[in-house]
Amino acid sequence: MMRAGDALRRWGVPVTLATALAVFAVFGVYLSPRWLFFLQTVFVLGLFAVATNLLVGYGGLVSFGQASFYGLGAYVLALGWLHYKAPFVLLFVLAPVFGAVAALVVGALALRARHLYFALLTLAFSQLFFTIANQWYGFTSGANGVFGAMVPRVLAAPRVGYWFILAVSFVSIFLLWLVKISPFGLTLQAIRENRKRAEAIGVDVYRHQLYAFVIAGAFAALAGALFVVHDQSAYPGLLDWTKSGEPILMAMIGGLDHFLGPLVGAAVFQFAHDYLLKHTHAWELVLGLVLLAIVLFAPDGLLGVLSWRNRASSGSVRVRLARILGAAAEEDGRDHK
Repeated sequence: MMRAGDALRRWGVPVTLATALAVFAVFGVYLSPRWLFFLQTVFVLGLFAVATNLLVGYGGLVSFGQASFYGLGAYVLALGWLHYKAPFVLLFVLAPVFGAVAALVVGALALRARHLYFALLTLAFSQLFFTIANQWYGFTSGANGVFGAMVPRVLAAPRVGYWFILAVSFVSIFLLWLVKISPFGLTLQAIRENRKRAEAIGVDVYRHQLYAFVIAGAFAALAGALFVVHDQSAYPGLLDWTKSGEPILMAMIGGLDHFLGPLVGAAVFQFAHDYLLKHTHAWELVLGLVLLAIVLFAPDGLLGVLSWRNRASSGSVRVRLARILGAAAEEDGRDHK
């Protein structure tokens, strides 16, 4: 018989998501347009961050190229509307498909490298996508981006658009949770903890990591499509490598080891961004110092501070990131001998 604590750990995420979905759906009736737009941004970034954390937190793969798929999802809607007048529903369905295909190509190449070299390759692909969007003026409108009424009029209404983004983002996060608790997700975490041991027992590490990269790319592209519903625009800045750093920061703020940590981190990040931007010109400096304090004094994230289960393992995230980015150099050295 399953104990109460085990049941809470197993079903806590879907229960939390269902409760939050109901609460925020009701809030949508009463909130002002300003707060509706703010929460739309949080939900979009939250999905982007949770998808990225499938790689970083559970796969041990630090990718600085996830903005490639986020921006691609936005451009699928924008360019499909601009050049082909394609229906929104078709473009919205195609966005994660394009993201998955692009992630398959990028991942198949980048995953040939490991650790820091993998991160640098994903960054290079991100800048490649950014350069194409910025320079191909005849198709992408270059640095000007694409703006216009590219979503149905009903979704352009703040409240309906809010409910649509809320529903799609939360259902997508639930699907990512199913991936995380599946045998595939558990194997991915085993690879993160000890790649050599996973290979020794017959796990195809490259294939599992590639599948994770494709899944994360598809949901990042879906988040990009939701951004278009929110902003009705697509521009090269969505593809920039700095944009890829945002979901990683959000995951670190909320907690890499907590599935909903990136969603919490997205809310904190966006609120801090808007508040500081309103009150100081040096908002990036202040936000950077706040993030530095969180990394140094709450390395397991805000949810880690609140969770009694992780207090005894403070610093695990910092150690994990160090291992992913640098400490595995010794392993690489052995591989090259």
